[in-house]
Amino acid sequence: MAHDYIQSTYSFDRMRVIIAGAGEVGRGVAAALRGEKRGVAMIDPDPNAISDSQSLDCLLITGNALSRDSLVRAGISDAEIIVFATNDDNVNILGCAFAKRVFSEQVGDRTASGLITIANVRDSEITHPTRGAGPLENWARTNFVVSPSTDVVDQLISGLVAPTLSDIIPLGENAWIVESSVSLGSPLIGSTIEDANSKGHSDPDYPRIIAMKAQGKKGRIVSGNEIIQEGDMLVYVIGATKLFGEVARMVGDADSEMPEKPRVAIFGATSFGSKLAEHYLSNGSNVVIIEPDLDAANAIVGSRIGVNKRLDVIHGDPQDEDLLRELAVEDHDIAISTLSDDNLNISIAMRTFDKGVYRTGLILKDRALVEAIQRIGLRPVSKRRVAVKSILKAIHMHVPGLYEPIPRIPSLVSMSAEINPGNSLMGKELDEVEGIIGANLVMLERMGPDGTFTNVVEGDIGPLEEGDRIYLILEIDDVGRAEESLRS
Repeated sequence: MAHDYIQSTYSFDRMRVIIAGAGEVGRGVAAALRGEKRGVAMIDPDPNAISDSQSLDCLLITGNALSRDSLVRAGISDAEIIVFATNDDNVNILGCAFAKRVFSEQVGDRTASGLITIANVRDSEITHPTRGAGPLENWARTNFVVSPSTDVVDQLISGLVAPTLSDIIPLGENAWIVESSVSLGSPLIGSTIEDANSKGHSDPDYPRIIAMKAQGKKGRIVSGNEIIQEGDMLVYVIGATKLFGEVARMVGDADSEMPEKPRVAIFGATSFGSKLAEHYLSNGSNVVIIEPDLDAANAIVGSRIGVNKRLDVIHGDPQDEDLLRELAVEDHDIAISTLSDDNLNISIAMRTFDKGVYRTGLILKDRALVEAIQRIGLRPVSKRRVAVKSILKAIHMHVPGLYEPIPRIPSLVSMSAEINPGNSLMGKELDEVEGIIGANLVMLERMGPDGTFTNVVEGDIGPLEEGDRIYLILEIDDVGRAEESLRS
């Protein structure tokens, strides 16, 4: 028999989001939304998954999300958003249509326009416009389809530019959030944040510290007066990948400069491996893909990138020492393992790292493994962690930009937005804008006469203009206020 678990502090009239699936992804989304003080209900047929979610202060329903009874008990008539994050892509797609149907029955809204549906689709082939059924939004009743494979690839590519840095988070074409801790060799030790940021007053691309977390203390947005000490976690905003090495130098890490056209070894002819190969080939690199499955290897050879003369595809065991010796894997600048097995990816990555390939990346499912693997020098990206971030971006779709949690300071998030025609912030000065939004504006891009966006020095920003792209950092509690201001 199904049971509802209701935490004592939970108030049903604050219901805003329903999450179908209380696995690692669903719990990650729920935790972030509860941090924003949003009401959340979770549905899962597995009593163990429901039990694991009890610390989240949500309404918990043991039941099937494809059941009217479960949706009604979860408060579908009061929900603004429903997220399908189960382990079954087909259920996630079908569930969106079913939830719209139940919602329309409950509230008398024939089109169910009052409910936003989000489907997490793990298999990117399903969403492919020619090989799969995409774009799903054109025929399925999903308002947003989250398929985080592109974000996984972008995060890997950015992170491998400077692998000694703790986290590198792409914020768009010309902006990144970079996190790393201060080591003993850092020239910043003893300096104030204001002194460390002084060069950024004249160079808008130069890395500037926007938040920090001292050892044993809560992370916070900086005021400028803080004294930098060994062990502090610093959060930078940066406007160019060529400056990643400068951040590494400032925090005391010795990062070698990556060649302009690195040699790349990719283990696994997966969709991730194909996307990574396409990126590096387009930049002029030589790429080799090692794939244990003959059919998968042949599929890459017959694909669009298979005709590139700088691509070699080898059918073989990625753990075969003779094969690695024949490939001279130690002469490669980058090695990335993209296979479906976490343990196999870890084994391959550790082996290539031991052979001297210090820019070694890998894809994981388990979010809990990421920090442990990173501590030994590898650059892991968790598919589930990226899925959580991608779903949160879809939930915050009211703002025409990006939404990025700061990984090592969970109380802070970064947001970007474009100032559209009629926005109430147009014509206002920087200080007034920050007061209205309740956030710190850490970067602004403005379109020039040639149609390209460039970062603007703080002193030259002046009143906000139509088309400006603004990048913000704020406390998670202030997200609702910021969203309301940005879409007004």
